[in-house]
Amino acid sequence: MCGTTNMPAESVARAWPTAAPTTSASPSSAYHSSTSSNPTITAYAMKRLLHSIHIMMAAAILTATASAASSTGITRNIDFHRAGPDMRVAMELVLDSLHLGADHQIYVTPVINGGTADSTQRVALPTVLINGRNMHYAYERGSLRREIVDSYNLSAEIWRHNGRPQQHPYAETTPMRRWMYGPKAFLSIVYDTCGCGVPAGREIVKIPLGLTPVMRHAYLTPEVTELPVAIHEGKARVQFEVDRTELHPEPYKCRNGQRIDNREQLSIIYDSIRYATSDPNVEIARIDICGYASPESPYSHNDYLATNRSRALAEYIGERFSLPAEKCTYSAVPENWGEFREMVVASPELTDRQRADLLELIDAPAYGPADYDAKERTLKTDPRFARLYRDMILPKWFPRLRATKFAISTRLKPMSDEQLARIIDTDPEMMSLNQMFRVARLYPEGSPEFNRVIGIALEHYPDSPVANLNAAVAAIAAADYDRAALLLDRAGDSPQAENARGVVAVRRGDFDSARTHFLNAADRLPEAAKNLEELPQ
Repeated sequence: MCGTTNMPAESVARAWPTAAPTTSASPSSAYHSSTSSNPTITAYAMKRLLHSIHIMMAAAILTATASAASSTGITRNIDFHRAGPDMRVAMELVLDSLHLGADHQIYVTPVINGGTADSTQRVALPTVLINGRNMHYAYERGSLRREIVDSYNLSAEIWRHNGRPQQHPYAETTPMRRWMYGPKAFLSIVYDTCGCGVPAGREIVKIPLGLTPVMRHAYLTPEVTELPVAIHEGKARVQFEVDRTELHPEPYKCRNGQRIDNREQLSIIYDSIRYATSDPNVEIARIDICGYASPESPYSHNDYLATNRSRALAEYIGERFSLPAEKCTYSAVPENWGEFREMVVASPELTDRQRADLLELIDAPAYGPADYDAKERTLKTDPRFARLYRDMILPKWFPRLRATKFAISTRLKPMSDEQLARIIDTDPEMMSLNQMFRVARLYPEGSPEFNRVIGIALEHYPDSPVANLNAAVAAIAAADYDRAALLLDRAGDSPQAENARGVVAVRRGDFDSARTHFLNAADRLPEAAKNLEELPQ
């Protein structure tokens, strides 16, 4: 892994503070003195230094706009990469455009920084010292201030010959540290032009090391499950002949002279089915028919009538709408005591005493058919209820208990992924998590469209570990590690979730935690095994 940089010219322009000029004729005293009694020489030295800065700025601008090579000031082609157990930093010092005063010098030091407040995460590589003519002679004689020179680990000293092309290659290594893999680690080039040491120098370039291991993400394809259904419920009072189970959809005269006309009630069911299937994208998943009988006959007989009447209606509806038998189911409630109780509670025709007595009877425990038959006998014969039963309950209330409730369940028709993509914004509640993920896969991972669909899946399946995991992986890809960590709290313990937790730990520089998570998944997920190999030792 390596890094290069193209340094903007404005950064270079800020890089060169003016060193204090001196007037002494002696190279040694020139360095030791930071003041001058000769204003003419001071102004001249200042003018020469400013002239050098302007030349360097122009050269840097030209380089930044005309060359693809990395550069910053006098450093170009900066390269750094991991070389086995070491970090290797290389660059060129190109002095062609540098006009350095005879009494001036520049210390150039590459520094690797962890980007944190931890002072131990900083390594200064060997320094190159560039001297003007007088400073070079002073260096040769050893007459420069030793405490300054010795504070640097010099790798080379260069005498700048102004006006001449002059380059110097630089290449140094330092042992790799674990913190160098951190996401905030960077390389800086530090220039010291004031002779006061690295801390007072000016960092004019910061280049991210980019050594954080390349991590592999793993989305999890949701299982194929039954599609969500929309349920449309209704009630109809389909009539049957006394003690008979045949359905009469057309007007019919019974043997006892009673006339039955079910057209209006059946239309309630027909209209509900048509409404439920009015969306061309849906189909009927199932129709459930449940018949209710009133409790005025023996329980077993009511069970027989309610069950077979429900079956007759279910078969008729199935034939009319071309539904297979398994899509049109039926059931029965032999005696509709629940709705009978609701009538008693709501009726204004009862006295408080009558209401209390009836509720006591209805709420009495019943463990089987015999108990229900005993309740019916009490209604008919008990003096508290007999007249009420004859005049109101039997003729007015019980007919209303003989009803058919139906529930129409609809779901999406089988569709291609492209068709699903067209309805995910209009009918997402009808889609399974698997279908949503199939739509997401139509787009490149990390694209706005992909992330939008992953977000829709999470919105409609907020408690799904798979939806939370995939949203977390999308957040990792977008470098939103805080959001990813929150989502992973609800993502379960799948290998993909453990891998994602490891990736978040790597991005936060916590390689120990990352190793634990990758180990938990490495034997079940190739991406986790590969990520484990990428971790620094």
